[in-house]
Amino acid sequence: MKKLKTINSTMLPLNMSNVDTDQIMPKQFLKRVERSGYGEYLFYDWKKDPDFPLNNESYKGAKVLVAGDNFGTGSSREHAPWGLQDWGFDAIISTKFADIFRLNSINIGLVPVETSQDNVEALFNKIYADPNTTIQISIEEKKVVCDEISFSFSLDDFSQKRIIEGLDKIDITLGYVDQIESFSQSRKQWKPKLV
Repeated sequence: MKKLKTINSTMLPLNMSNVDTDQIMPKQFLKRVERSGYGEYLFYDWKKDPDFPLNNESYKGAKVLVAGDNFGTGSSREHAPWGLQDWGFDAIISTKFADIFRLNSINIGLVPVETSQDNVEALFNKIYADPNTTIQISIEEKKVVCDEISFSFSLDDFSQKRIIEGLDKIDITLGYVDQIESFSQSRKQWKPKLV
């Protein structure tokens, strides 16, 4: 997982509510065993529309997705955040995220930023007025700044530390290798040993 302290980027607008994981990453692409390569299948059916925002060259290279209300609802597939991150997004801003989607995103270092409808609308207006508008997201300060728009967002301290330090679950487990080894060595012989 890459380390993220600050994101400075343009934004891509997805002014739609209740975007579910089935649309973010359709079921026919869930058979792959690796975590990479999902970006090309992101919003696969919706991208068939030439006017869909991901097809708009004005938003190319945006690392921040600004979405409508209730983003990531539906099934718990972790492939949805994988696809978003593989496309190039480092953060998503919405008024609400499904709990499982939010956790799956944090687990890979994709930052879910929840804020008010007013802030989301203000960001949409900024993007539509000028697609080159940049936004700064500070994970350290838990703060978003885009010109005169400024707001804080909620992120628990453990998730914040994981994102800043680039720690996935394996990295966290490896931080306890001495305790795991000690426990393994102290087990009675009649019990199976950890390998």
